[in-house]
Amino acid sequence: MSNAISLVYKDVVCYKLEVAINCSGKKMLDKVVFFLRVVRSGSISEAAKQNGISASAASRWLNELEESMGVSLLKRTTRKISPTQAGQRLYDRFSRIHTEIDDVFNEVQNMSSEDRGTIKIASTPLFAKHYLSQIIGEYLKEHSSINFVVIETAFEVDHVHDVDFAIRANATYRGFQDKDSLLVKRSLLREPLTVCCSPDYIERYGEPIIPDDLKQHLCLYATTLVGGNKWIFELNGEYNSVEIAQTVEADDSEILKNIALAGGGVAYLPYSLIGSEIGKGKLVPVLKNYVSSEFELNLYFKPRKYMPARCANFKDYLIKRVSEIEAFKRQGNNNAGATSQTSIMANPI
Repeated sequence: MSNAISLVYKDVVCYKLEVAINCSGKKMLDKVVFFLRVVRSGSISEAAKQNGISASAASRWLNELEESMGVSLLKRTTRKISPTQAGQRLYDRFSRIHTEIDDVFNEVQNMSSEDRGTIKIASTPLFAKHYLSQIIGEYLKEHSSINFVVIETAFEVDHVHDVDFAIRANATYRGFQDKDSLLVKRSLLREPLTVCCSPDYIERYGEPIIPDDLKQHLCLYATTLVGGNKWIFELNGEYNSVEIAQTVEADDSEILKNIALAGGGVAYLPYSLIGSEIGKGKLVPVLKNYVSSEFELNLYFKPRKYMPARCANFKDYLIKRVSEIEAFKRQGNNNAGATSQTSIMANPI
């Protein structure tokens, strides 16, 4: 298609969008916003879930939108969904408009002296259970007009357009470079990862002495940590990456801990999750001469010109409270000594 014809074609698409919206009002706007979510997620069913509508309603909305526009907006195959040229044009133009509309609403709402509305958070299960639930409970005592939607997921939330905050876990090491992201990142927690197994496991299979020994062992790993089944260790400034045997793969670190306790394999877990069991001798740290990766929890959110006051205030409170809770634990550890240190450290991330 020539550039001249392409420009005319794009202008026709935008004109038809204006006509459709003028004729159908809010219902058509809802369908266009739903279309944006389909493109972002690459899934009609996922977008329907985010929009709170059924799969049949989702298909009907897309058909009605395409009929109103008079053009095909999506290319559907058995493997993926992608926008057509017209669909990409609609997505690019309306995404900017939608963001500007959100900014206007947020700017006006921020003029209110009271925080109101809903905060959507996607969080790793462990952080949600052991930190976020407590922090939200405290926050609601003083901000009863705020509603929270918490989505527990260990997987990366690529499209933070559909939540206000995402809390993700990573395994990092010295020299690690986080992948480029358009999201703003704030560090919440960081602690060492520890390779461990039960005494019964060592008795049956022996203890790994060097990282390469792990290739011959039953290993348990969390899908969502950086590297997956590649564990990285450092000794005297040299890094050793080991592709471990894929015995058990899980999304929840607590599941891996329980399997390790039962003698099912070698796990690579945050110390706070296993500190109590190590102190009681139920788990044994191995490869202690090597520097392991670190477990890191980060808060992600999209940059906004006008972040809603309810979100900005809760973000500040969340970061402050996580820091205070960790400081309290460390103080308790120092006062209680080595014996109670392991029990206090048992609260998992």
